[in-house]
Amino acid sequence: MNNDVEKADKILEIGQRLSFYMDNDQTYSSRIEDIQSSELIVAMPMDSKRVPIIPPDGAHLYGAVLMKQSQFRFFSVFKKKGMLNNVPCWWITKPDVVQRYQNRQFVRVRVSLPISVQVMNDDGGFDAAKMTNLIDLSGSGLAFVSDVPVQYGRQVIMELHNLPDIGTLKVMGSVRRCTEVELPQNGKIYQVGVRMLDLARPVRNRLVRFIFELQRKELAKGLSLTGVQDI
Repeated sequence: MNNDVEKADKILEIGQRLSFYMDNDQTYSSRIEDIQSSELIVAMPMDSKRVPIIPPDGAHLYGAVLMKQSQFRFFSVFKKKGMLNNVPCWWITKPDVVQRYQNRQFVRVRVSLPISVQVMNDDGGFDAAKMTNLIDLSGSGLAFVSDVPVQYGRQVIMELHNLPDIGTLKVMGSVRRCTEVELPQNGKIYQVGVRMLDLARPVRNRLVRFIFELQRKELAKGLSLTGVQDI
């Protein structure tokens, strides 16, 4: 198993502090009250006015385990609310794995998807959209194939379709790297790495959840990840 991913049973403990990142762009604190075979029971988060946070049944949750040396994120599903030892609680699905991360770092996964790209030209406008292939994706950036080099710092408009829980993702980005790759038949292409700009947290959360599911599928196949990035 990849070093950044651990079995949840090795990491999760009763009494650990948690944070949940919700689609309303808010973060709420909680604590693990009990661990069952397929569920976690966690203290019901409250907002700043001490109003309980109650997601709809089946809502997807993006959580993080807060530890002294590391932080681990995970995804879960809200099952129900109730009381445990006089403490209001959530019952949520127990994740199989959790992923170590530090601040803004995101695991990058290889993925082949069509992507529409518009590159800013020298006049400050944008060239006509071109379809190309996405080659990797993270919660902060992506890389695509180009038949011409793209200048560092150049802005691009990118559009991906049919992403789970997102649909169409249209986002502005800034080129952070452009690597020439020689092809076997004397040709060459360029791999262009882009940092996504001004991506709203709710959209980023859904994107990270999509990447996490891709990561789980790769791990199940015994494939390696491309590493951790902060582009």
